[in-house]
Amino acid sequence: MLMDISQFKSILSSFADEPTDVDVRLGRVVAELRGEVIDVRVSYKDSDASSILVHENDAVIPARTWIINRIARLPQLADRILALPLSQKFESPQSVFVSPRGRMTRDIADEELIDQDVDARESLLKIASNPVPGATSVFYLTSDAGEGKTTLIAKVAQEQARRFKAKEVPSLVVPIPLGGKAFLTFDDAVIAALVNKLRFPYLYFDAFINLVKMGLIVPAFDGYEEMLVEGDKGEAVSSLGGLVQSLDSAGTIILSARKAFFEYVSFKTQAKLLDAIGDRSAMFGRLSLTRWRIDEFTSYGERRGRDDASDIYYLIEDRLGKAHPLLTRAVLVKRLFDVLEKEDGAEVVDLLGVNPSDYFYTFVNAIVKREAEEKWLDKDLMEPLLAIEDHHVLLSAISMEMWQTSSLSIRYDLLDVVVDIYLDGRKKGASHARQVKERIRQHSLLSVDPSRSNSVSFDHEDFQSFYLGEALGGLVFAKHKGDIRSFFSVGIVPMVTIEQAVQSLLRQGGDPADAVATLQEIDSEEYGFTFIKENCGSLVCRLLECLGGSTHGIEVRGIIFPVGGLAGKVLAKIDFIKCHFQPTGVGRSKFDKIRFISCEFERLEVDSPTSLRGCTFRDCQVDSIVLNDVQSFDPGVIRGVIGESGGGIEDGSTGGMTFDGILVDDERFKILEKFLRFFMRSTYMDETFIRLRLGKISAPVFMDEMLPDLIDAEVVDEVRWKGQGVQRRYKLKLAMSDIAIALEASGSTFEGFIQAAEAQLSRQT
Repeated sequence: MLMDISQFKSILSSFADEPTDVDVRLGRVVAELRGEVIDVRVSYKDSDASSILVHENDAVIPARTWIINRIARLPQLADRILALPLSQKFESPQSVFVSPRGRMTRDIADEELIDQDVDARESLLKIASNPVPGATSVFYLTSDAGEGKTTLIAKVAQEQARRFKAKEVPSLVVPIPLGGKAFLTFDDAVIAALVNKLRFPYLYFDAFINLVKMGLIVPAFDGYEEMLVEGDKGEAVSSLGGLVQSLDSAGTIILSARKAFFEYVSFKTQAKLLDAIGDRSAMFGRLSLTRWRIDEFTSYGERRGRDDASDIYYLIEDRLGKAHPLLTRAVLVKRLFDVLEKEDGAEVVDLLGVNPSDYFYTFVNAIVKREAEEKWLDKDLMEPLLAIEDHHVLLSAISMEMWQTSSLSIRYDLLDVVVDIYLDGRKKGASHARQVKERIRQHSLLSVDPSRSNSVSFDHEDFQSFYLGEALGGLVFAKHKGDIRSFFSVGIVPMVTIEQAVQSLLRQGGDPADAVATLQEIDSEEYGFTFIKENCGSLVCRLLECLGGSTHGIEVRGIIFPVGGLAGKVLAKIDFIKCHFQPTGVGRSKFDKIRFISCEFERLEVDSPTSLRGCTFRDCQVDSIVLNDVQSFDPGVIRGVIGESGGGIEDGSTGGMTFDGILVDDERFKILEKFLRFFMRSTYMDETFIRLRLGKISAPVFMDEMLPDLIDAEVVDEVRWKGQGVQRRYKLKLAMSDIAIALEASGSTFEGFIQAAEAQLSRQT
């Protein structure tokens, strides 16, 4: 990267307390940085104004190298990354690392890099070391929880730091945990990671951004999806958009997430980010981790010293199935081998097979049993300090305290208070209480928080979610409405916690119908959109599956159901009255005698002629419907899709369409949607790429008939081509949020879209 003198001064100023602390004139630079006065001479190399040399202590150093070593102190930052407490875990036998495989799409315009099966670790290292000139690369690392995103980022950061120290690569990967802090902004996260976790207090956020733009630092934000889910609507997306805009078409960032933003169907969801990016050039890619297969499982087991790893795999596969999480999720595989160190493999597998639906409780119980009977022994009597069930209750209390304080860890003093409250009334002596307080800090399911040395956290988020679900299940079973309301008011409860709460309720012998009635009472006392109403909807949604249609029918009134609330559900004999459904598909669902009365659907996604069989709609409002990846807002089309998907409309009207003929009336509208989705992956599109992706049939229609209308309506704008040869390049001129509104008002026709887009433009002027 070349830099002129003004860029050099700007970069130096970002490290100073005040811009006036940096003075560049007459070939000298005088700056006060972190209390140190720096006085050096600068010159041009071979009279090249874009190549600056710094003269300091009889040494002549290129400006970029001088900034790296003298100002930014990146070699020291590399040492800090290598010294992270997490890196020490990789040296222990229990924490061997197996690089997962993944499906990578790096550049939408490069067919050779679409959906390749790759080694995830090596791929991330290449991404971090090879920035794309002229664009900000936003790379998503996606997978479900417990499949190794955090561990992979840590290993990549450490390996990159080693290579940086050896001068093999030009950049560092800096892991930045977002940790589900709901209202966190990226600058807070960056400084917290640098100062609290890495003990590196030398960078302001502006300096950090400059180093990212220079390609010297690649930030890896871990837990981005938690900001998206828990924060105010659009907060995390707009924060990311602002970050990309500040990078000014340079640098690379990695986002660990459950889902990449461009995978969402709704244009509204994506528009928040794309509008915030503005006219900056950005490219979006994704590495989707694949779940472990037999190769990864046996490799891990062999590194743990188990010669029979493949036998264990086949034993679990025969008993629980090939796709069972104990075989496919890295965090559970690790814990499985922990248990197998002391237990016979066949006995453990048989135990898990007794109740497959509640396997996680059985699995955790095996870990806790080993802890209670082998480690938690009274020093005097050599008897267990706590029974196995007491361990579960105490860990549930700890998870509840973390939840109530919106934290992923708990300080030692608060931990002692939780233990005292738990032991109060159990008539145990002071010696017993002291031993419990000592042992709880070393519990196998807890670990010291690396960013807060006086705190502990659960060893993995799965264990915290499990015990939080156990606590919630107990509250629902006891019908403690006040405690449930207090629990729900904290924030959005993760779905894994909802699932565990249901399993806990059923294990205790609770009646799902009674639980639904209790939650409806709580919901009816709330007004507007609140955490309590949303969490009630999530839990009711899961409990309805447990009814099994064995009742004479149940009414559900006024519930707000979560995203995907009807997907994959088996429901029978339920009347939904005045309920609100957030965007949901109905794939793999089975319905019997289901009635929707005066309900609202934000978006309904169907995929077959039987998707809605067994459902009846009366006086319902469906804002949009999606069929075969095509979205329509037209009421007539919506009624037609519902009817031809097996759903009943009580007035008997279905729109008179056949399933195969729905949503294909205007082929140009389908081409338009496909074209607009290109901009979810890149802010600029070349003519060659557009023709390639639209195909031989659709491309001429778009380029000759549609593109001129889009340019005239100021939806699309042509920008100057800066590359070789003759080429045309386009960008969106109308904000994506306005495009989303125009799509809704288009009536699923291209002409309707043009009119709606022009109407949006006229409102702005």
